[in-house]
Amino acid sequence: MPQAKKKHRSNREWIERHLADPYVKRSVQEGYRSRAAYKLMEIDDKDRLLRPGAVVVDLGAAPGSWTQVIRERLSRNGKASGRVLALDILPMDPLPDVEVLLGDFREEAVEQELERKLEGGKV
Repeated sequence: MPQAKKKHRSNREWIERHLADPYVKRSVQEGYRSRAAYKLMEIDDKDRLLRPGAVVVDLGAAPGSWTQVIRERLSRNGKASGRVLALDILPMDPLPDVEVLLGDFREEAVEQELERKLEGGKV
């Protein structure tokens, strides 16, 4: 006879820690899709990778918090500057001035679509 699944206490504890995390709270307040946004901000503040006018492809973009930061950092006076393409095998809610491509970048058809968009198609 199969055993009933036990509820894992560690799952509940993780959820409680997650909800109490200051970066999770801050991401909710500031409208970011995940706490990961602050890691990209930290990296960019240190290394100045993102500049208005750049072309950026965000591979493994879902849920989109890094894409949100990229779009913000490429903007000038609230207007889009540069190009942003977000690519993932998971669906992602749209963002202004960002083209979302659903697929696995390791697949030839997806790679070709990405190359086509970067060669001159509007992103």
